[in-house]
Amino acid sequence: MNTISHESESDVLHAFSVEANPDAATLKRYLKLYPQFRDSLIDLSSELFSAPSFDEVPSEAVNSDNAKKAWSKFQTMLSQNDPASEASIGMENPLQTLTKERFKQLAGELNVNSLFLLRFRDNAIHVATIPRQFLALLAKRLNLSVEELQRALDAPSTTASGVRYKADVKPSAGDKITFEDALKTSHLSDEQQAELRTMKD
Repeated sequence: MNTISHESESDVLHAFSVEANPDAATLKRYLKLYPQFRDSLIDLSSELFSAPSFDEVPSEAVNSDNAKKAWSKFQTMLSQNDPASEASIGMENPLQTLTKERFKQLAGELNVNSLFLLRFRDNAIHVATIPRQFLALLAKRLNLSVEELQRALDAPSTTASGVRYKADVKPSAGDKITFEDALKTSHLSDEQQAELRTMKD
């Protein structure tokens, strides 16, 4: 990584976005060098890790309908051998339908960062380990009952973003982590972690 002189936030974010391998180790290095841009770096890394690759698809050919069809097909392929796949059909995670702006706004309302919330979007956390108080807060923000939210989050993990920051783990689409693991590995501040731990049952 090149050292950025007279670094501005946009310079740092641009440098991170063009890194050859913007993985967890790279993010950690940037956070150490540029702690003043912590939230922006975490948000950017979340977007980079969760964004689909459209390199081979003409931009004019990509629309929301195509994306939904592709995503639906992908989920079907992931869960076709899962005995719970039939039960999970039609149980769409409400976080997956939020706009990027609303998703970021929701993270702020919950006093968490985008990476932490991304793990809920990807069903990457074991529902049984999520504090009831946090579930109730999230359900209220999404205009759902706690039971509806639990059913949505209990579906198979859709991507491996929930564990990408655990360098010693080679994730697969079915991996899930505990709420505590998510707290420790989502680059939340000490204050954010402490607040979330007070919600534990």
